[in-house]
Amino acid sequence: MPSPRLDRAPNEAFEHLFETRVTVHQLRVFKTVADQRGFTRAAETLHLSQPAISHQMKGLAIALGTTLFEEVGRQSRLTAAGGLLYEHTGRILAEFGLAGRAFDELHGLQRGHLRVFGDTTVGIYVLPDVLGAFKEQQAGIDVRLDVGNRQQLFDRFATNSADFGVIGHLWDRPLIPLVSQPFLPNELVAIASPRHPLAAMKKISLARLADEPFIVREIGSGTRETADAALARSGRSPHILMELASNGAIKRAVARGLGVSILSRHAVALELRLGLVVELPVTGFPLRRQWHLVYPRDHHLSLAAEAFLAFIDRGQWREGISETLTSD
Repeated sequence: MPSPRLDRAPNEAFEHLFETRVTVHQLRVFKTVADQRGFTRAAETLHLSQPAISHQMKGLAIALGTTLFEEVGRQSRLTAAGGLLYEHTGRILAEFGLAGRAFDELHGLQRGHLRVFGDTTVGIYVLPDVLGAFKEQQAGIDVRLDVGNRQQLFDRFATNSADFGVIGHLWDRPLIPLVSQPFLPNELVAIASPRHPLAAMKKISLARLADEPFIVREIGSGTRETADAALARSGRSPHILMELASNGAIKRAVARGLGVSILSRHAVALELRLGLVVELPVTGFPLRRQWHLVYPRDHHLSLAAEAFLAFIDRGQWREGISETLTSD
Protein backbone atom coordinates (compact mmCIF):
# COMPACT_ATOMS: atom_id res chain seq x y z
CA MET A 1 0.00 0.00 0.00
CA PRO A 2 1.60 3.32 -1.01
CA SER A 3 2.28 5.80 1.73
CA PRO A 4 0.97 9.37 1.51
CA ARG A 5 3.47 12.08 0.70
CA LEU A 6 4.48 13.98 3.81
CA ASP A 7 5.58 17.34 2.40
CA ARG A 8 4.52 19.00 5.65
CA ALA A 9 4.76 18.13 9.35
CA PRO A 10 3.44 14.57 10.02
CA ASN A 11 0.50 15.65 12.18
CA GLU A 12 -0.48 18.34 9.71
CA ALA A 13 -0.20 15.85 6.83
CA PHE A 14 -2.63 13.37 8.39
CA GLU A 15 -5.06 16.11 9.33
CA HIS A 16 -4.97 17.17 5.69
CA LEU A 17 -5.70 13.59 4.60
CA PHE A 18 -8.82 13.43 6.72
CA GLU A 19 -9.99 16.82 5.53
CA THR A 20 -9.50 16.20 1.82
CA ARG A 21 -9.65 12.44 1.18
CA VAL A 22 -11.75 10.71 3.84
CA THR A 23 -15.54 11.01 3.57
CA VAL A 24 -18.24 10.37 6.13
CA HIS A 25 -19.72 7.77 3.78
CA GLN A 26 -16.41 5.88 3.74
CA LEU A 27 -16.30 5.88 7.53
CA ARG A 28 -19.88 4.66 7.76
CA VAL A 29 -19.13 1.81 5.33
CA PHE A 30 -15.88 1.04 7.18
CA LYS A 31 -17.66 0.74 10.54
CA THR A 32 -20.36 -1.48 9.05
CA VAL A 33 -17.78 -3.84 7.51
CA ALA A 34 -16.00 -4.02 10.86
CA ASP A 35 -19.23 -4.61 12.80
CA GLN A 36 -20.49 -7.26 10.34
CA ARG A 37 -17.01 -8.80 9.95
CA GLY A 38 -17.37 -9.07 6.21
CA PHE A 39 -18.02 -7.18 3.00
CA THR A 40 -21.02 -9.28 1.96
CA ARG A 41 -22.96 -8.77 5.20
CA ALA A 42 -22.05 -5.07 5.19
CA ALA A 43 -23.44 -4.78 1.67
CA GLU A 44 -26.70 -6.39 2.79
CA THR A 45 -26.93 -4.11 5.83
CA LEU A 46 -26.32 -0.93 3.82
CA HIS A 47 -28.34 -2.09 0.78
CA LEU A 48 -25.30 -1.62 -1.47
CA SER A 49 -23.52 -3.98 -3.85
CA GLN A 50 -20.42 -5.80 -2.65
CA PRO A 51 -18.27 -4.16 -5.37
CA ALA A 52 -19.43 -0.75 -4.08
CA ILE A 53 -18.35 -1.70 -0.55
CA SER A 54 -14.97 -2.94 -1.82
CA HIS A 55 -14.46 0.25 -3.84
CA GLN A 56 -15.12 2.46 -0.83
CA MET A 57 -12.76 0.47 1.41
CA LYS A 58 -10.02 0.43 -1.21
CA GLY A 59 -10.28 4.20 -1.55
CA LEU A 60 -10.16 4.67 2.23
CA ALA A 61 -7.10 2.42 2.56
CA ILE A 62 -5.28 4.28 -0.22
CA ALA A 63 -6.14 7.65 1.34
CA LEU A 64 -4.73 6.58 4.70
CA GLY A 65 -1.79 4.70 3.22
CA THR A 66 -2.39 1.52 5.17
CA THR A 67 -4.27 -1.78 5.19
CA LEU A 68 -7.45 -1.67 7.30
CA PHE A 69 -8.71 -5.27 7.01
CA GLU A 70 -7.22 -8.74 6.79
CA GLU A 71 -9.07 -11.88 5.76
CA VAL A 72 -9.14 -14.59 8.45
CA GLY A 73 -11.06 -17.59 7.21
CA ARG A 74 -14.31 -16.19 5.85
CA GLN A 75 -14.27 -13.07 8.01
CA SER A 76 -12.75 -9.63 7.55
CA ARG A 77 -10.90 -8.54 10.67
CA LEU A 78 -9.37 -5.20 11.55
CA THR A 79 -5.64 -4.71 11.34
CA ALA A 80 -3.91 -2.66 14.03
CA ALA A 81 -4.40 0.45 11.89
CA GLY A 82 -8.02 -0.51 11.29
CA GLY A 83 -8.60 -0.89 15.01
CA LEU A 84 -7.16 2.56 15.62
CA LEU A 85 -9.47 4.09 13.02
CA TYR A 86 -12.45 2.18 14.44
CA GLU A 87 -11.88 3.73 17.88
CA HIS A 88 -12.46 7.19 16.41
CA THR A 89 -15.07 6.39 13.75
CA GLY A 90 -17.98 5.88 16.15
CA ARG A 91 -17.40 9.28 17.74
CA ILE A 92 -16.99 10.97 14.34
CA LEU A 93 -20.26 9.52 13.03
CA ALA A 94 -22.05 10.40 16.26
CA GLU A 95 -20.95 14.04 15.97
CA PHE A 96 -22.11 14.23 12.36
CA GLY A 97 -25.45 12.80 13.45
CA LEU A 98 -25.80 15.44 16.15
CA ALA A 99 -24.94 18.17 13.66
CA GLY A 100 -27.58 16.92 11.24
CA ARG A 101 -30.21 16.84 13.94
CA ALA A 102 -29.30 20.37 15.01
CA PHE A 103 -29.90 21.62 11.47
CA ASP A 104 -33.18 19.71 11.35
CA GLU A 105 -34.26 21.66 14.41
CA LEU A 106 -33.27 24.89 12.72
CA HIS A 107 -35.91 24.15 10.09
CA GLY A 108 -38.51 22.91 12.58
CA LEU A 109 -40.74 19.94 11.77
CA GLN A 110 -40.93 20.87 8.10
CA ARG A 111 -37.77 18.77 7.85
CA GLY A 112 -36.22 16.11 10.03
CA HIS A 113 -35.03 12.54 10.42
CA LEU A 114 -36.31 9.75 12.65
CA ARG A 115 -34.37 6.51 13.12
CA VAL A 116 -36.20 3.58 14.76
CA PHE A 117 -34.85 0.10 15.45
CA GLY A 118 -37.13 -2.85 16.22
CA ASP A 119 -36.49 -6.43 17.21
CA THR A 120 -37.46 -8.98 14.59
CA THR A 121 -41.13 -9.57 15.33
CA VAL A 122 -42.25 -6.04 16.17
CA GLY A 123 -40.04 -4.65 13.41
CA ILE A 124 -41.73 -6.74 10.73
CA TYR A 125 -45.32 -7.00 11.92
CA VAL A 126 -46.08 -3.82 13.89
CA LEU A 127 -43.71 -0.91 13.38
CA PRO A 128 -44.39 -0.39 9.65
CA ASP A 129 -48.01 0.43 10.53
CA VAL A 130 -46.97 2.69 13.41
CA LEU A 131 -44.40 4.60 11.38
CA GLY A 132 -46.78 4.85 8.44
CA ALA A 133 -49.36 6.54 10.66
CA PHE A 134 -46.69 8.89 12.03
CA LYS A 135 -45.53 9.75 8.50
CA GLU A 136 -49.09 10.68 7.54
CA GLN A 137 -49.04 13.34 10.28
CA GLN A 138 -45.44 14.49 9.72
CA ALA A 139 -44.87 14.28 5.98
CA GLY A 140 -41.64 16.28 6.12
CA ILE A 141 -39.84 13.86 8.42
CA ASP A 142 -37.75 11.15 6.78
CA VAL A 143 -38.30 7.87 8.61
CA ARG A 144 -35.91 4.92 8.72
CA LEU A 145 -36.68 1.53 10.26
CA ASP A 146 -34.01 -1.11 10.91
CA VAL A 147 -34.69 -4.61 12.21
CA GLY A 148 -32.28 -6.73 14.25
CA ASN A 149 -31.40 -7.96 17.71
CA ARG A 150 -30.80 -6.25 21.04
CA GLN A 151 -27.03 -6.10 20.69
CA GLN A 152 -27.34 -4.34 17.35
CA LEU A 153 -29.72 -1.83 18.91
CA PHE A 154 -27.31 -1.15 21.75
CA ASP A 155 -24.51 -0.56 19.21
CA ARG A 156 -26.75 1.95 17.41
CA PHE A 157 -27.38 3.82 20.64
CA ALA A 158 -23.65 3.85 21.42
CA THR A 159 -22.87 5.54 18.09
CA ASN A 160 -25.94 7.80 18.12
CA SER A 161 -27.33 6.16 14.98
CA ALA A 162 -30.78 5.32 16.38
CA ASP A 163 -33.32 7.55 18.12
CA PHE A 164 -35.61 4.85 19.48
CA GLY A 165 -35.75 1.08 19.83
CA VAL A 166 -38.66 -1.27 20.40
CA ILE A 167 -37.75 -4.56 22.08
CA GLY A 168 -39.34 -7.28 24.18
CA HIS A 169 -36.64 -7.98 26.76
CA LEU A 170 -34.83 -5.12 28.47
CA TRP A 171 -31.19 -5.21 29.50
CA ASP A 172 -30.53 -5.89 33.18
CA ARG A 173 -27.63 -3.42 33.48
CA PRO A 174 -27.15 -1.41 30.28
CA LEU A 175 -23.88 0.48 29.96
CA ILE A 176 -25.81 3.45 28.59
CA PRO A 177 -28.65 4.79 30.82
CA LEU A 178 -31.94 4.19 29.02
CA VAL A 179 -35.49 5.47 29.32
CA SER A 180 -38.07 2.71 28.89
CA GLN A 181 -41.84 2.80 28.59
CA PRO A 182 -44.48 0.18 27.68
CA PHE A 183 -45.21 0.10 23.97
CA LEU A 184 -47.60 -2.74 23.10
CA PRO A 185 -48.70 -6.06 24.63
CA ASN A 186 -47.41 -9.14 22.82
CA GLU A 187 -49.15 -12.51 23.16
CA LEU A 188 -47.27 -15.70 22.29
CA VAL A 189 -49.29 -18.71 21.17
CA ALA A 190 -48.50 -22.38 20.56
CA ILE A 191 -49.09 -23.43 16.96
CA ALA A 192 -49.19 -26.66 14.95
CA SER A 193 -50.29 -27.93 11.57
CA PRO A 194 -54.07 -28.56 11.28
CA ARG A 195 -53.12 -32.21 10.60
CA HIS A 196 -51.08 -32.54 13.79
CA PRO A 197 -52.55 -34.91 16.44
CA LEU A 198 -52.60 -32.10 19.02
CA ALA A 199 -54.82 -30.00 16.74
CA ALA A 200 -57.84 -32.20 17.56
CA MET A 201 -57.42 -31.87 21.33
CA LYS A 202 -59.54 -29.43 23.36
CA LYS A 203 -57.06 -29.07 26.23
CA ILE A 204 -53.31 -29.67 26.23
CA SER A 205 -51.01 -29.67 29.23
CA LEU A 206 -47.67 -27.89 29.07
CA ALA A 207 -45.91 -31.22 29.69
CA ARG A 208 -47.72 -32.78 26.70
CA LEU A 209 -46.70 -29.86 24.49
CA ALA A 210 -43.07 -30.20 25.64
CA ASP A 211 -43.03 -33.83 24.42
CA GLU A 212 -43.43 -32.68 20.81
CA PRO A 213 -40.56 -31.88 18.41
CA PHE A 214 -40.08 -28.10 18.59
CA ILE A 215 -39.10 -25.61 15.89
CA VAL A 216 -37.67 -22.58 17.66
CA ARG A 217 -36.11 -19.18 17.10
CA GLU A 218 -32.38 -18.65 17.57
CA ILE A 219 -30.81 -18.23 21.01
CA GLY A 220 -30.88 -14.56 21.98
CA SER A 221 -34.30 -13.97 20.47
CA GLY A 222 -36.88 -12.58 22.91
CA THR A 223 -39.42 -15.08 21.57
CA ARG A 224 -36.99 -17.93 22.25
CA GLU A 225 -36.28 -16.72 25.79
CA THR A 226 -39.99 -16.60 26.65
CA ALA A 227 -40.68 -19.99 25.06
CA ASP A 228 -37.74 -21.61 26.88
CA ALA A 229 -38.90 -20.19 30.22
CA ALA A 230 -42.42 -21.51 29.67
CA LEU A 231 -41.29 -24.98 28.64
CA ALA A 232 -38.92 -25.17 31.62
CA ARG A 233 -41.96 -25.01 33.89
CA SER A 234 -43.11 -28.36 32.46
CA GLY A 235 -40.16 -30.08 34.13
CA ARG A 236 -39.17 -31.69 30.83
CA SER A 237 -36.45 -30.93 28.33
CA PRO A 238 -38.09 -30.13 24.99
CA HIS A 239 -36.88 -31.87 21.85
CA ILE A 240 -35.48 -29.09 19.65
CA LEU A 241 -35.91 -30.35 16.10
CA MET A 242 -34.82 -27.17 14.29
CA GLU A 243 -33.53 -23.72 15.23
CA LEU A 244 -34.47 -21.08 12.65
CA ALA A 245 -33.76 -17.34 12.72
CA SER A 246 -36.86 -16.46 10.69
CA ASN A 247 -40.50 -16.43 11.80
CA GLY A 248 -41.48 -17.15 8.20
CA ALA A 249 -39.30 -20.26 8.03
CA ILE A 250 -40.70 -21.51 11.34
CA LYS A 251 -44.30 -21.05 10.21
CA ARG A 252 -43.64 -22.87 6.97
CA ALA A 253 -42.01 -25.79 8.78
CA VAL A 254 -44.92 -25.99 11.25
CA ALA A 255 -47.49 -25.86 8.44
CA ARG A 256 -45.69 -28.79 6.79
CA GLY A 257 -46.18 -30.80 10.00
CA LEU A 258 -42.52 -30.97 11.01
CA GLY A 259 -43.16 -29.88 14.59
CA VAL A 260 -44.81 -27.32 16.87
CA SER A 261 -43.68 -23.85 17.85
CA ILE A 262 -44.39 -20.80 20.02
CA LEU A 263 -44.60 -17.45 18.23
CA SER A 264 -46.15 -14.01 18.64
CA ARG A 265 -49.82 -13.79 17.68
CA HIS A 266 -48.85 -10.80 15.52
CA ALA A 267 -46.50 -13.06 13.55
CA VAL A 268 -49.05 -15.84 12.87
CA ALA A 269 -52.27 -13.82 12.38
CA LEU A 270 -52.38 -14.37 8.62
CA GLU A 271 -51.60 -18.09 8.80
CA LEU A 272 -54.22 -18.62 11.50
CA ARG A 273 -56.85 -16.85 9.42
CA LEU A 274 -55.98 -18.89 6.32
CA GLY A 275 -55.96 -22.15 8.28
CA LEU A 276 -52.33 -22.94 7.46
CA VAL A 277 -51.62 -23.40 11.18
CA VAL A 278 -53.85 -23.66 14.23
CA GLU A 279 -53.54 -22.26 17.74
CA LEU A 280 -53.22 -25.02 20.32
CA PRO A 281 -55.29 -24.79 23.56
CA VAL A 282 -52.34 -25.20 25.93
CA THR A 283 -52.92 -24.62 29.64
CA GLY A 284 -51.42 -21.27 30.68
CA PHE A 285 -51.39 -19.92 27.12
CA PRO A 286 -51.23 -17.42 25.55
CA LEU A 287 -48.00 -16.21 27.14
CA ARG A 288 -48.24 -12.48 27.76
CA ARG A 289 -45.22 -10.28 27.10
CA GLN A 290 -44.71 -6.58 26.62
CA TRP A 291 -42.80 -4.66 24.00
CA HIS A 292 -40.96 -1.58 25.30
CA LEU A 293 -39.99 1.69 23.65
CA VAL A 294 -36.46 2.63 24.73
CA TYR A 295 -34.08 5.49 24.06
CA PRO A 296 -30.84 6.83 25.63
CA ARG A 297 -31.56 9.01 28.64
CA ASP A 298 -28.68 11.39 28.01
CA HIS A 299 -29.14 11.86 24.26
CA HIS A 300 -30.63 15.12 23.07
CA LEU A 301 -34.03 14.53 21.45
CA SER A 302 -34.49 16.31 18.12
CA LEU A 303 -37.80 17.94 17.27
CA ALA A 304 -38.61 14.92 15.09
CA ALA A 305 -37.88 12.54 17.97
CA GLU A 306 -39.97 14.61 20.37
CA ALA A 307 -42.84 14.59 17.87
CA PHE A 308 -42.62 10.80 17.58
CA LEU A 309 -42.57 10.38 21.37
CA ALA A 310 -45.67 12.58 21.68
CA PHE A 311 -47.32 10.57 18.88
CA ILE A 312 -46.65 7.30 20.74
CA ASP A 313 -47.93 8.74 24.03
CA ARG A 314 -51.25 9.80 22.45
CA GLY A 315 -51.87 6.17 21.51
CA GLN A 316 -54.27 6.55 18.58
CA TRP A 317 -51.83 4.53 16.44
CA ARG A 318 -52.95 1.35 18.20
CA GLU A 319 -56.26 1.51 16.34
CA GLY A 320 -54.42 1.55 13.01
CA ILE A 321 -52.42 -1.63 13.46
CA SER A 322 -53.78 -3.80 10.68
CA GLU A 323 -53.88 -7.53 10.27
CA THR A 324 -50.56 -8.97 9.21
CA LEU A 325 -50.00 -8.75 5.46
CA THR A 326 -46.88 -10.90 5.29
CA SER A 327 -45.93 -14.47 6.10
CA ASP A 328 -42.24 -13.58 6.48
